[in-house]
Amino acid sequence: MKSNRMLSCLSFLVLFSLDAFWLATLRAEDVTRFRGDNSQGKYNEAGLLDVWPEDGLKPKWLITDLGEGWGSVIKIKDRLYLSCLDTAGSKKESIVCLDLNGKKLWQQPVGGIWEASYPLPRATPTYVSGKKPADDRLLLLSGNGTLSCLAAKDGKPLWQKELAKMAETQFGNWGMAESVVAGDGRVFVTLCGKKGLAAALNLKDGSTIWVAEPIDDRCAYVTPVLYENQLIIMTAGNVLGLDTKTGKALWQNDFQKAIGEAGMRGINCNPPVLKGNRVFVSAGYNQGGVMYEILPGGKGVKVCWMSKVLDPHHDGAVEVDGRLYGSNWLNNGAGKWCCLDWDTGETVYEEAWEKLGKGVTIFADGKLFLYEEKRGTLGLAQPGDRFNVVSSFPIGFGTKEHWAHPVISDGVLYVRHGNALAAYDIKK
Repeated sequence: MKSNRMLSCLSFLVLFSLDAFWLATLRAEDVTRFRGDNSQGKYNEAGLLDVWPEDGLKPKWLITDLGEGWGSVIKIKDRLYLSCLDTAGSKKESIVCLDLNGKKLWQQPVGGIWEASYPLPRATPTYVSGKKPADDRLLLLSGNGTLSCLAAKDGKPLWQKELAKMAETQFGNWGMAESVVAGDGRVFVTLCGKKGLAAALNLKDGSTIWVAEPIDDRCAYVTPVLYENQLIIMTAGNVLGLDTKTGKALWQNDFQKAIGEAGMRGINCNPPVLKGNRVFVSAGYNQGGVMYEILPGGKGVKVCWMSKVLDPHHDGAVEVDGRLYGSNWLNNGAGKWCCLDWDTGETVYEEAWEKLGKGVTIFADGKLFLYEEKRGTLGLAQPGDRFNVVSSFPIGFGTKEHWAHPVISDGVLYVRHGNALAAYDIKK
């Protein structure tokens, strides 16, 4: 009896430990795609620092030999993945895998760079979990429009498709920069080609499931988002909702006409921001942003309001408690930090951040995290009626432009600057 009770106690302790481990694992949110869940720039975190030290955060680790690139990090369990130039010197991009201490585990070349201008990798890998770890996948669309699928475990190449060549894509000046969307065994890619507007591929082997009817428009640089059964994409001049099962265009709106700037640049880079049945679509270069209401049953969209105040360059925006936060474009080196009312588009504030420039905005644990691109300044701000930065510091490492979007996972802030990546512990 005594030995049986002891075994029962041991069994309980083992099960309790396993349950505790599993719950801890669940609390550590994975970041599987660009700007987190549905690319909304919001991270499900708690217990983060309310202020930072006066002399700034110190990295728990820093690596400076990644290879150049502007793509963000994704974090799955105990692995980090990001895109870099292939360090072997080929004209290819690559995916790099690191452990949570910044140690490189593997690096795999993928598709070709965009050679015409700004050749560095700009897209972020997308992770798709399988039924078992061996089935987990990584996807990356390179600057020249080649989609590659790798095994997440070891980087083994599984399939590759030269989609832009197949679709006869009408490129913008900077090639392709979309971080692809995947779900339900499918991979969705915007192509803007003479032979197809977009496509859905089978995740297993890259075979084509559907190709959307082409329209006369060139590529933008926008990562799509999902709304119900719709894939919301953006081209240089249009916003569309495609049926995810068939590729049929459920609705289409002339974005340039909606913002009153027909014939403008069409340089569109920001993922749409969703809340309920509304979607905010924006573009820099003084183009502005439009709030659409998505009508039931995919029957179209209605323009709710338009604003010239919030026109993020390629920095994204976030919705928090019925307000939109982000930075706008005054010129390529300058911009102000803005807040709009979600329902009306009314400007709550538009303010400069000292002598700094525009930059990225993300959100976690009731706080705005800012990454200013002129000098590479990280900031911590409070949402509200005024622009209120409570802590900031310059990062002081890395190369090239400060364009990669920061990521927060399990209390760690990951900041990439060119060939360098730092991890900051921001837990209380």
